[in-house]
Amino acid sequence: MKIEEGVSRLSFFSSLYEEAKERLSGIGEALERHEMQYRGDDRIDGSAERASAVRNITYEIVESQVSSDIPQPKVTAAKYSEERERLAHAIERLCVSVRDELPFEEMNDLDERFTYVYGGSVWLVEWEEDERGRGGVRVECISPRDFFPQPELCRIEDMEYCFFRFDTTREEICRRYGISPEVAREAEREGSSEGIGETVTVVVCYYRGEDGEICRFAFSGDAVLEDAVGYFRRRIGDRHADAERVSRPVPLTSGDEIRPVTAYLREDGSVGRVPTVLPYYEIREFPIVIRRNTAAERRLLGQSDCGFIRPQQQAINKVESRILQKLMRGSVTPIVPEDAQISVNNSVFGQVIRLRPGESAAQYGKVDTTPDISRDVLEAERLYDQAKRIVGISDTYQGMDTNVGNISGVARQLQVSQTAGRLESKRRMKNAAYAKLDRLIFLYYLSYADEARDLSYLDAWGREQNVSFNRYDFYRFDPARGVWCVDDRFLFSADLGQGAQVGREALWERNLANLRAGTLGDPTDPGTLLRYWQQQERAHYPFARDQVEYFRGFTKGKEVERDERQIAPFDDLRVEPENDDGVDRPEQAS
Repeated sequence: MKIEEGVSRLSFFSSLYEEAKERLSGIGEALERHEMQYRGDDRIDGSAERASAVRNITYEIVESQVSSDIPQPKVTAAKYSEERERLAHAIERLCVSVRDELPFEEMNDLDERFTYVYGGSVWLVEWEEDERGRGGVRVECISPRDFFPQPELCRIEDMEYCFFRFDTTREEICRRYGISPEVAREAEREGSSEGIGETVTVVVCYYRGEDGEICRFAFSGDAVLEDAVGYFRRRIGDRHADAERVSRPVPLTSGDEIRPVTAYLREDGSVGRVPTVLPYYEIREFPIVIRRNTAAERRLLGQSDCGFIRPQQQAINKVESRILQKLMRGSVTPIVPEDAQISVNNSVFGQVIRLRPGESAAQYGKVDTTPDISRDVLEAERLYDQAKRIVGISDTYQGMDTNVGNISGVARQLQVSQTAGRLESKRRMKNAAYAKLDRLIFLYYLSYADEARDLSYLDAWGREQNVSFNRYDFYRFDPARGVWCVDDRFLFSADLGQGAQVGREALWERNLANLRAGTLGDPTDPGTLLRYWQQQERAHYPFARDQVEYFRGFTKGKEVERDERQIAPFDDLRVEPENDDGVDRPEQAS
């Protein structure tokens, strides 16, 4: 993106932000309308009159789809080798470890509702360092109402710029951006800038420089908070650094090392030696992930469920208002003789009528003006069924099936499966978004994690193992060019076998079936039962941990013979030397 000459950078980005807001105002209004509908808005489209009764079927349908399952990472090497396969497993464990440290359960809960209500959600992934200088990834799930992409483009990869907006305090921007209180006083919230303790609106712009590198500019009011050209490039002091020169051996996870001088074989068979210079990895894409509800043509976000069922929500509000009006106007009016010596009120059994001599009870009666609302109720239920069918939700899926006793368990499970099949595309969109998140997490650690990160995992025997993620493991020497490069050729997806796509009850039943079928070994052997309960523990079966400890007691003290390469090939993540091009590694050549 080229910045106009003769214009201050603050003025340029401020005007660009205002232009983006103006051109996207229609989308913002639609998102606000979807949110109000989800919250039970009583406004009627095209009418100044409001509904007197709201049956919030939108909330019910949205909440029926909310899932607490978080897709588990799966990483494969784009070009297979034993070393790359081991590194792929190291990346998986890194992503799992980072997710465990971050509040992904809370963010997933927010993400689910954003997606169904707005049609999508926005994730921002950033790298930050603590006071001890140790870096880590920070992930945020942001409302689409606070995200302003470049207008008329529907892919993040095609954009030259985009904006985020969030509210914070002046004290926080002083701490986060390292500005003085005097500069912070120029920050303001849209419409107000009073008081040092008041909240302010911060606008952050990610944009591409003229050479395609990612840059960031942050401002609030007239205060410039950050102006980072080459945002992802390494900085040493006040200058950028493109590479590091190795002055001492760098240890690798395999036990090997990168030496200060790299020796290699030339094409003529002679040995060449060059100083080891390792280029810093630079991310060349926006750290933004869009999760769509269902894909839509020429839209950045997906299609909102609120938009599809809005006609039914509006109609059902009118019907429910009519039902309420009928019931409020209806009554039971008593009929008494003109000279009756009683008073009548609306209390129940509050009066006793004593007939006078010669009087007949037939002289007393009532006029019932209670309306018939049965047709209105049927119409409301019909509209509700329409809305559910549009989204693809059945009563069985919601746990509200009234015909449970009339169908078999197999038929009921089939109904649930059919409903889940209609919602499959939404799950695929969620898997795709989480795969992109995992890829950004990996790229950040590949760029900035100078220290090896300690990780742990459970091996095939249920034992906790300690490993580490080392970004230097991904450096490769190219003998044709005589330079080092970074191997980032890994494919990211969701592991469909980790329970994200299958209900826990189904996993429990499947594990039990495997035990009975003997696929885990002899069902009467304590070792087999230990293996079975370890699988149930991973599927979160209640009290499975207690059973694991119980059956582990039977196997303690026994010698377990196993092949390290077949049962737990990734326990120590030792990287063997590889050779993709037939040339020996530098250490061997020297």
